Amino acid sequence: MTGPGADRPSPDPEPAPQVGAANEVEPVDAQGEPGIDHDTPSNAASDSGPIGHPAPVADPDGPPGGGVFSLEGRRAPGLYLVAWILSIGGLAVTLVLGPMASDPAWRPLLIFLGATAVTLGLAAAAGSQVLERASRDPERYRGPSPLLVFGLYFMALSALGIIVINVIGVDPDVPSGFFANATIQTLGYVLVISLFAVRTGALSWSDMGWPTWRGADVPETLRAIGSGILVMLPVTLGLIVVGGIVGLLLGVEAPRQFPLSEAPIDGAFVALSAGLIVPIGEEIFFRGFVLTAWMRDLGPRTALIRSSLFFALLHLVPLVSADFSEGWRQAVMVIAVLLPVGFVFGWVFIRFGLIASIAAHVSYNSLLLALAFLASKIPEPAGI
Repeated sequence: MTGPGADRPSPDPEPAPQVGAANEVEPVDAQGEPGIDHDTPSNAASDSGPIGHPAPVADPDGPPGGGVFSLEGRRAPGLYLVAWILSIGGLAVTLVLGPMASDPAWRPLLIFLGATAVTLGLAAAAGSQVLERASRDPERYRGPSPLLVFGLYFMALSALGIIVINVIGVDPDVPSGFFANATIQTLGYVLVISLFAVRTGALSWSDMGWPTWRGADVPETLRAIGSGILVMLPVTLGLIVVGGIVGLLLGVEAPRQFPLSEAPIDGAFVALSAGLIVPIGEEIFFRGFVLTAWMRDLGPRTALIRSSLFFALLHLVPLVSADFSEGWRQAVMVIAVLLPVGFVFGWVFIRFGLIASIAAHVSYNSLLLALAFLASKIPEPAGI
């Protein structure tokens, strides 16, 4: 089984968007991303892909972005205007009015309303991008920016989290709540991809590497799973050593990514969540969707680097530290480990397919879980 796009010629790609999420989450102009710095043809020529894709070429129409705030020439100017109004207004409520509310009872409600408004605004921006990109060559990516899609996913999940935590009373820091949270996140990934990539015709599930099980080649699927596991086991052991060295140098421990459990049922919740559900959801989104979309426009090398950086940076969001000093040291440690992890997952995806990258991710998380479980059973040395 080869990865998606391994056998297809690379189309004339669109210039690379900036990695910063602030640019991507904004509604865009008629040409694509806001504020893009296009590679010159000479620079692009050096970016040959790891699987032989030709280098991306600069767009002859010039750099878009100058009319980001303009409605002129847009296919759906009303939709674009609504996107800006809801996004800016929602952010103001979420980040300013909600936290500043004098009555604590109003804070969750205001934050929920603000996050919902931002979600709707970003959804409108995504729809605007789909309309603007409809005339692209079918071989190129014609859907909304992956960063924009993640932005609306994150805000929708934040709004839903307020209901789940404050109304239903689910605690994500306990094993059962962790399982519920992982399940909701994975279903959310599938939903946003279905709505903004599949339903818009930008990508199909098979384009993103998901096999069609009708008449599936079972031996080939098993080989893909075995390849992902074999690649990831030595990489995981090496990165554990790297993480330990970085932690010693910075004087910080690795942040805890999952709740501790004592009862067998709690351990099952954690193992199923971190060892299976989370890897499936993240691989469907970060490799199947994000990496495939960027490969169509940027070529595999640039897409692989950007998707790996994107994957690592987003894992900084749930970090909670006692102070700033501990926080930045933990952030450095997370980046030092997860940047190469994301790169390997992406390489496995390109080389062997989505099933292989899921197997690699399952292997990585499962090994970390097993080591954490063994470490919890080792008694601490008695004080001298």
